[in-house]
Amino acid sequence: TNEYYINNEKCRLKDLTNLLLDIGLAKESFNIISQGKVEEIISNKPSERRVIFEEAAGVLKYRKRKEDALHKLDKTHVNMQRVSDIIGELENQIEPLKQQALKASIYNETKQKLEEIEVSLIAGTITDLNHTYKENKQKIKDLNEEVISYTTNNLKSEAKIEEYRLKLTKVNESINKTQNELLELTSKNEKINSQKNILLERKKYDFKDSKVHDNLISLKEDKLNLEKQINLLDKDIQTLNEELNSVNNSLSNSNQDIDKIKQNKQLLETNLTKLLRKQTSLNSMIDNLQVSIDNNSLLSQSVKKVLNNPKLQGIKNVIGNVIEVEEKYATAISTSLGYASNYIITDDEKSAKEAINYLKENNYGRATFFPLNVIKPKNIDINIDRSLYIDVASNLIKYDKIYDNVIKNQLGNVLVTNDIDEAIVLSKKIANRYKIVTLSGDLIHVSGSLTGGSKVKTKNIINEKYELEHLLKELDSVVKSIKELENKINEIDEELFKSEQKVFEINKKQINIKENINTKLETKDLKTEQLDKINSELSGMNNLLENTIDKEEEKLLNEYYKTLEDKDKTLKELNKLRNEQSTISENITDLEYILKKDTSLLNSKNNELKNLEIQVNRMDVKLDNLLNTLSENYNMTYEKAISLYKLDMPIKEASSEVNRLKKTLKDLGIVNIGAKEEYERIKTRYDFLTNQRQDLIKAEDMLLEIINQMDEIMKKEFSKTFEVIKENFKDTFKELFKGGFASLKLTEPDNLLETGIEIIASPPGKKLSSISLLSGGEKTLTAISLLFAILKSKNVAFCILDEVEAALDEVNVDSFGKYLKKLDDKTQFIIITHKKKTMEYVNVLYGITMQESGVSKLVSVKLEDIRR
Repeated sequence: TNEYYINNEKCRLKDLTNLLLDIGLAKESFNIISQGKVEEIISNKPSERRVIFEEAAGVLKYRKRKEDALHKLDKTHVNMQRVSDIIGELENQIEPLKQQALKASIYNETKQKLEEIEVSLIAGTITDLNHTYKENKQKIKDLNEEVISYTTNNLKSEAKIEEYRLKLTKVNESINKTQNELLELTSKNEKINSQKNILLERKKYDFKDSKVHDNLISLKEDKLNLEKQINLLDKDIQTLNEELNSVNNSLSNSNQDIDKIKQNKQLLETNLTKLLRKQTSLNSMIDNLQVSIDNNSLLSQSVKKVLNNPKLQGIKNVIGNVIEVEEKYATAISTSLGYASNYIITDDEKSAKEAINYLKENNYGRATFFPLNVIKPKNIDINIDRSLYIDVASNLIKYDKIYDNVIKNQLGNVLVTNDIDEAIVLSKKIANRYKIVTLSGDLIHVSGSLTGGSKVKTKNIINEKYELEHLLKELDSVVKSIKELENKINEIDEELFKSEQKVFEINKKQINIKENINTKLETKDLKTEQLDKINSELSGMNNLLENTIDKEEEKLLNEYYKTLEDKDKTLKELNKLRNEQSTISENITDLEYILKKDTSLLNSKNNELKNLEIQVNRMDVKLDNLLNTLSENYNMTYEKAISLYKLDMPIKEASSEVNRLKKTLKDLGIVNIGAKEEYERIKTRYDFLTNQRQDLIKAEDMLLEIINQMDEIMKKEFSKTFEVIKENFKDTFKELFKGGFASLKLTEPDNLLETGIEIIASPPGKKLSSISLLSGGEKTLTAISLLFAILKSKNVAFCILDEVEAALDEVNVDSFGKYLKKLDDKTQFIIITHKKKTMEYVNVLYGITMQESGVSKLVSVKLEDIRR
């Protein structure tokens, strides 16, 4: 529980011991000398006696430190052995683990690469497949509508055909019936005509004037015949008027259809004119934009001068011209780059230097250059939750890999988010460490400052390229629309031509009917006039012929011509029915042709629909499989996959690469996934222990070096101090003994670190070979001589002498006291003594007295004051 302090600062016992060693205080030092120690100096072995000389030489602290160093060296050897044993065990584990870790590393790298390619391939396939799937679904919908339309038309056609067939059946029945009626009328007419002829022949002989009779009969027949013809003409005119009305209605409907077609065509032509104007405008804008991009119109004069100077070598292009960016990322990338999009890329510093000198010489202004061999890429060197941002800006563009360092220098540490709210959250997460840009162009700088607001349309290389791409897409759309409109107009022209041709045919038919009606009317007028004339003749002959024709004859004539009239009507009716039969047959043929054509189209559409449905079902299954693969193999949704991975190679090449990587994984066999971490752990420990062993070796070498250095110091200081003490001992001995001879001798001069010290002393009048032959007083005085010699060789702050002179006689005590006086200017002596002679030489005397039993009292006397 002891506590040690130096200058009121808490310390270790070791610190205190070192401090005392540095000032010459230790249990082995001679600062405190007792009577017994004086005897030890003489009686000790030479090897034990050297401790006093070491303390006097100041090497005792070095010996202590050497002993500590040797102790540490022993501990170092033990630790080194332990470390070597552990390293040996680890070496047996590390090589197999290294192979497993390498295998696991290859597995992880291959799997990661497989994931990047396969996920991007799956995501791209899902995107394309889904697009095709939606298109096919729409096609199925359209085809279903077409199938329904064709089916409905077919049903209508079949119903119409059945209707026409029913009509045809009825017409055929009417024709058969009319033909029978016609046969009956013909037979009846022939029979009546026979009866009439017989009657007429018989009546010839009954009339007085047969000639008049014949004329009357003839007029009567003509009259009946004309009446029959007039009736038939009226019937024909009525039929023709009905047909004319029908034709007029058809003509009116056809003209209305033509008007509608023309209106539709006019509307399409108006739209076509607008699209053609838009096409011309787009072509002009594209040409101007292309010229602007080709001529770098938006670039500063200095940049254009450099790019357009063919004499300058190593000039690549400006940053904005070497990248391609999708429409949705254009604003973010443009904002991120800013004016840096106009920085010039060069092969090296030499090319940039030549361009700068060219600008200076011609006073063309300034430009910024990015040498490919100097510019270093920047990246995101911390782990950030991918759900907080879309991607790093450099991953959202396409460019030639030779510009990788330049692009990543500008965009490799820029994060892109959807909006400013996401950007603020992300900025706080990463402590404003990187620049963040939103899709709408808002910026959060590294300092934490924000830039944003309403979008102002600015012109730069990236925007121009995006605008050109947008205009080209728009032009393609316009051209496609123009083609579709032209096809529709061509179809309408064809339809219009057919309708106009139909109107022409109707007009032609209308004219023919009108001419036919006029002809019939003229014929009727002529027949009517003839009938009137016959009626007039018959009226004039009435009185003459009153009794010439009897009722039987008149009845036969009326019946005969009535039969002829019915026969002609029936014949006309038969012709009409046959025409109707022919028309219905033609309509049936036309409808059957249309039905056959529509049925063929319907079958084709049904086959197409069936194939599309099969494809859609397969796509549906494939989409499910792909989504399941993403979910089960990669625990990822399609939305996450499409946002994280972009396919940067052709699909065929990607598929081959996926198969190759899967084969590589299969060939690897069983893989210890944790081997890499285990290897790293063992390797870290192995490296640590190896370094520890190296440190221990270095420490050992350092300790040995320190021991060698201390040995050299101890040799040097011991030898130097020994010689000084040796000379001082000679003088001190002679002075205290008033003559005689004394010296010191090394027992092993070649081994200064372990050599003992022999004392050679011969008092006056004696010749001794060993100090053991000295008397007790001589030994004590010899030892005191040696002590005084040591004190003369080294400055000692204090020295406590405890009855060291007890064995001396009065004369030697007096010599002792006198010699102390010679040294008291260098060392403070504290003497414990019973010798009164010694007391005479002290400055202050302290004594203990006991005036009362059991009560001690300290008494001091300053002898200097008494001497005065």
